[in-house]
Amino acid sequence: MDLNLVRTFLVVAECQSYTKAAEHLQLTQPAISAAIKRLENRYGENLFIKQGRGIELSSKGQQLIPAFRQALSIIENAMNMRTQFNVCCNESLISALFPIENISLQESPPEKNQLFEHLRQEKTDIIVDSMLTRDSAFMVEEILLEPLVVICRKDHPRIQQSITKDAFYREEHVFYSGTWEKIRGFELFANEPIEERKMALICHSIASIALNISQSDSIAVIARSFAEQWAAKLNLQILTCPINTDLIPYHLVYHKRQIKNPLHKKIREEIKAKIKALYRQ
Repeated sequence: MDLNLVRTFLVVAECQSYTKAAEHLQLTQPAISAAIKRLENRYGENLFIKQGRGIELSSKGQQLIPAFRQALSIIENAMNMRTQFNVCCNESLISALFPIENISLQESPPEKNQLFEHLRQEKTDIIVDSMLTRDSAFMVEEILLEPLVVICRKDHPRIQQSITKDAFYREEHVFYSGTWEKIRGFELFANEPIEERKMALICHSIASIALNISQSDSIAVIARSFAEQWAAKLNLQILTCPINTDLIPYHLVYHKRQIKNPLHKKIREEIKAKIKALYRQ
């Protein structure tokens, strides 16, 4: 069973109000109602009944209270005893998180919509990425802002030290396959209309983009931190992007149930410190 349904049920029972429970959990009232409906469908009977302008527990709801409280207490205590947490990190920053004890580290998937569902399902404990969520069940902390840059190989036949907007659109581009709500990252952060670009290749990782750029006359737009880590090794130029774009905002995202977990908090602070140190280098 979804633990969030159990937590929601216990808060509604305590508040005896969907509205007050929604305020307490920082969710919408329809979300609370839907959660209770899912539980009621599971048990085949009402868990709350109307009483005047409010609600109260049905006999079935009263039966569930002690069992749910005990089960939730056991599970939350077990979660606080965990010594290993799954961290999903944007490829541009992942090298900064080595080594951190007590974490299992993996790259964020190209399709960013998967990230928050994994967090909700407890497949992931912490996300470090540039995508935002408005889901009130999650804590979101901004930890880094950085610009997008253009990369090309150092001996590029037409580009040296800088690139104009006209030259930008004349060249062939290597694209990143990752999207957020079906929009590519570059288009997402651009502050001006993006003209059609000539596509040379689509890659599923930023590392693959950098490798292809180092062996071709194409160009690409990537995060500055990643470009600076690999420019010397791959013989790349790093150029100011001629397109006006916002800074990339990286966020640390986790479920509110982990706010008070001391080991989880320690890991969050270490992640933030390492990423800040990376950017100061």
